[in-house]
Amino acid sequence: MPSDPKIICDDDHRYYVRVDEVMREMPSVTTIMKDVGYYPWAFGVSRDKPEMEIKFPTEQEEELQHKLDTAAQRGTAVHQITEDLDRTGELPDEIAPELEPYIDAYLDFKNQNNLEITAIEEFVYNEEFWYAGALDRVMTINGVRAIVDLKTGQTACTTGVQLAAYLYAYQSMVDNGEFTRFGLHLRPNGTYKLVPYKNNQDLANFLAAVRVYHYKRNI
Repeated sequence: MPSDPKIICDDDHRYYVRVDEVMREMPSVTTIMKDVGYYPWAFGVSRDKPEMEIKFPTEQEEELQHKLDTAAQRGTAVHQITEDLDRTGELPDEIAPELEPYIDAYLDFKNQNNLEITAIEEFVYNEEFWYAGALDRVMTINGVRAIVDLKTGQTACTTGVQLAAYLYAYQSMVDNGEFTRFGLHLRPNGTYKLVPYKNNQDLANFLAAVRVYHYKRNI
């Protein structure tokens, strides 16, 4: 990372971008999508609206949240292991048993395809629409230039919207070329599925969410 970076991400996954020599917070793609309701399974009170009435979750909601937290922790761990693998070519000496199928799936993906990885966990942002995020991989897969988001959960159409946001920011910052958007779904049975996202309305749907997000904070 540069000694004086243009964009940083802190331990709470908040992004800051240097504008006119001042580091300003910029909302993440996932924060925006959650805020406007694109993730219907998410609940909670926004930290930007502390005056809102707090509704205590039901037992069923608490159970759902526990499952979501567990899935998020698993996803974070798998992301870290695969990132270290792609950067160093090495795996940790020990991998938790519950993570092994996901790592095996990623290794199969790498072994069964001709890959050239050009970016790993790349921070991207767009000043015009004021959002940021971390793009898991930029790579060429069997000759196809692609941006890839690693997933350890179920396939969801929101992945296409998320990837469209990352791609738009990446193209404005780094490379305005053509890329295919893929979700690489690593499964608990040790297999993987590479899912293309081709809906040409994905970017429009994300930019609509951005406008709503910022509008809510200026009314």
